[in-house]
Amino acid sequence: MTQKHRAMISTYAIGLALFLPFSFVPQAIAFNKPDLLTRRIKPTVIKGESIDQVLDLLTAEYRIPIGIELGDSKVTPRREIDLDLPETNLKDFLESVIAKDPRYTWKLEGGVIHLWPIKDRDTVIASLLDVKISHFAMLGGTSRYRICNDIMNLPEIRSRLVLADVDPMIFLNFGSMNKLEQGTFFDESNLTLRELLDRIIIKTDIKRWVLVRWGENGEFITLRT
Repeated sequence: MTQKHRAMISTYAIGLALFLPFSFVPQAIAFNKPDLLTRRIKPTVIKGESIDQVLDLLTAEYRIPIGIELGDSKVTPRREIDLDLPETNLKDFLESVIAKDPRYTWKLEGGVIHLWPIKDRDTVIASLLDVKISHFAMLGGTSRYRICNDIMNLPEIRSRLVLADVDPMIFLNFGSMNKLEQGTFFDESNLTLRELLDRIIIKTDIKRWVLVRWGENGEFITLRT
């Protein structure tokens, strides 16, 4: 074996060793549709929470993936929800929540519960979710703040926001500094923003995305997880 061949084999082995730890990282498996809607939800008492805060319970306690489009805070102001439910399943739980705030509806799509306003749906958010993203990647140890910030500053998203005269505003707080589990490897191409957000909450330990437009004149959009 020549010295050149030995060098080529050595280089290949090093590259393979670097690649393997990321290639075989186990990914979170999406619930099958029938299983997800029949998930048991224990007795629940909630006082004075908004609809997105109520659904936080499903991601925090049951790891159910949820994507939420909130209405503009001026057009669809926050409504306080009170719940006192016995043990039930996910479908009936969601229907109980919607009964308390019927301005919204929900649907299970691709293993993710999507929630959005029935009317007065924000046109900028709706159009953003259909924007095609060429590529997005992230590694374990990345903070949620960084992920949201990077997504909203993707060139495809940023250009659409400029046209709409809207700025992304990502808040830095305690929760946003939580980081992806070490060993996470996410690399996706050629998908819409909605598909990108859904795949993140299916394949990583992040289980929720929320988009909301707000401000005196609707001049800001926030993505949070």
